[in-house]
Amino acid sequence: MQSKIQNPKSKISILLAALLLYVLRFGYDYGLSDQDEFLPYLLHRLDASVLAQDWFVAGQATVFSIRAYFVTMLQVLAQVMPIWLAVLGVYVAVWLATAGAVYALGQHITDNRLAAAGAVVIALVLTPQWTLGGNDLVHSMLVPSMLGWALGLWGLVFFLRRQTVRAALLAGLATWIQALIGLQLAGLLGMILLWRLARGEAPLRPLLVFAGVYGLAALPALGPLVYQQLAGAAPVAAEGTPSLFYILAQFRAPHHYLFFSFPPRSLVRFGMLVVLGVIGFVLLARRRRLHHRVFLIRSMTCIAGLCLVAFVCTEIVPVPFVAFLQFFKTTVLAKLLAVIVICGAAVAWLPDALTRPFERLMDLSAWGLGAVLLLWALMIGSIGLGVDAARAKIGPFVHEGTAIAQVERWAKTETPREAVFAVPPSWSGFRSRAQRAIVVNFKAFPYRDSLNAVWFERLTTLAPITLPDQGSPALSDSLDAAFMRQPAPGLRRLAGQYPFDYVARNRPLPPASPAFETAFTAGDWIVYKIDPITGPAE
Repeated sequence: MQSKIQNPKSKISILLAALLLYVLRFGYDYGLSDQDEFLPYLLHRLDASVLAQDWFVAGQATVFSIRAYFVTMLQVLAQVMPIWLAVLGVYVAVWLATAGAVYALGQHITDNRLAAAGAVVIALVLTPQWTLGGNDLVHSMLVPSMLGWALGLWGLVFFLRRQTVRAALLAGLATWIQALIGLQLAGLLGMILLWRLARGEAPLRPLLVFAGVYGLAALPALGPLVYQQLAGAAPVAAEGTPSLFYILAQFRAPHHYLFFSFPPRSLVRFGMLVVLGVIGFVLLARRRRLHHRVFLIRSMTCIAGLCLVAFVCTEIVPVPFVAFLQFFKTTVLAKLLAVIVICGAAVAWLPDALTRPFERLMDLSAWGLGAVLLLWALMIGSIGLGVDAARAKIGPFVHEGTAIAQVERWAKTETPREAVFAVPPSWSGFRSRAQRAIVVNFKAFPYRDSLNAVWFERLTTLAPITLPDQGSPALSDSLDAAFMRQPAPGLRRLAGQYPFDYVARNRPLPPASPAFETAFTAGDWIVYKIDPITGPAE
């Protein structure tokens, strides 16, 4: 049964309901993890005295940063509202924009609103990170890749509508926010246009227009990045520092780069979606209920080719430049296309008696929107009234009662603004929450050749471990344990090498450590103030 024309209220209801389901399942978080790569920079841009002593923030502030445009957008919003509200507002808008793009793609490919609605829920809520490389369209906190995908997916919608200029422009804007996503989508669409040209299905003009518009649109982002890489001084690393390929692809994030580091369940889940997608493709094609069949075949073929290149250039013959392009990220799009086809096939082959109730429900546009808004009001009201079950879904509320949060609040209010802390490598929210500089942590990575080795040297000096052949989820715990094992003399020496004033530990130092004064305690955590070094370390 073909769908009726979509009522806008019904579509909005679906998108808001999907977001509510997502929050109920995964919650919402703020101020930690991947946000440590842009929130401290944002705080510094709003007030230059904040985190002025932090080497990571200084590295972002002194040259063009890959997060520059994303942070600029948030900076503009933060002029008229609190930062947390600006981030939350952008998160909601981007999540809904992504869901809207998924819905639009579903309608274009299946011409069925029920299949499109199912694709939104399944792709965004029920199959998180069912990809190769641990990437996906949305996350439980705002990260730049979300906005990059939202722009890129709407570019894909316009591409299916044969609106090449708009598609190229949005792919270019996606490059401003997340360079790899913009480049990969532009490359994929460019390959499809080239395929059409080679088969005599289209003239040269669409390819030239797409390439020209994308190049001009992406130039403000790619130009400074390429210039910095080519014109910047070659990084000087300490003797014995491993290669950049080891630091980024093997040590820090093998789950993004190396095929054999992908969890087996990711391989199984993604493989299952691909198999079901192929079956759904055949079933829909037989019923002549599938649109853009050639586009689907060519897209999946190109993605498979890119993943093959990534496999060869990481696992067989490592080629750092190719590895850093993260071609496995394209499986995010492959997953989405597979889910859309699966949903289309399921709706097409289900009897009308099963699909008709859902169609009727979608026809109740005003009532449906009212019901969804009521559920949102109940959720927000429960959070405001302090209902534990609701507040447990919001990361900042969960964190505020922890001992680490007490340390952060104390640091923010009771220490000089220029103070520098040595904290466990796993602490990814201290910069943003305490607004104090740190020596280093594991999460915030500079993504600049001149600073990548600096990050690695700081990290492995502060938390010395035997370097593994390949990182793992347990690496962060190993680094924390190594940091806690640092003796008092070693910390004093490090305080001279990487000047810091305080150190936070959950393992007490020996009482006879005259250079250390207990400044604050919370739970198991002790913050020591280190006296200025006036001579050799004790």
